[in-house]
Amino acid sequence: MPLLKRILFVKPYGPYGRKTPNGITFHDMRRTVKTHMLYAGVDKVHRDLILGHSLKGMDVHYLAPSDESLKEAMDRYTRWLDEKIAEAQNLLTKPLTKTKIAHR
Repeated sequence: MPLLKRILFVKPYGPYGRKTPNGITFHDMRRTVKTHMLYAGVDKVHRDLILGHSLKGMDVHYLAPSDESLKEAMDRYTRWLDEKIAEAQNLLTKPLTKTKIAHR
C-alpha cells in the first residue's frame, strides 16, 4: 500500500511499527515531510535544520541560517501543503462524471 494511502487511512492508534503489516513509523513521516519540503522548494540546509539534522562538513563553519530564514522556509512549506490539501479537497468534492472513450 502506498505511504500516502497508509497515512490517510490510519487510525490514530494504529497500525504502527515496522513489524505491523502496513504499519507507519516516525521515520516514514519524517521522510515524507522532508520530501514534500523539497517539492515545496525548501533548500536542503533549511530542510535538515527544521527536521533536527545537524549541518555536516564545511556547512557547519560557513552556513548560519537565521531564525527568520527558518521561519520563511517553514512558511513556504506550509503554503505548499495548504495548496495540496485544497487540491485534494476539491477532488473529493467534485461530482464524478463519465468519461467518453473514443472508439476506433
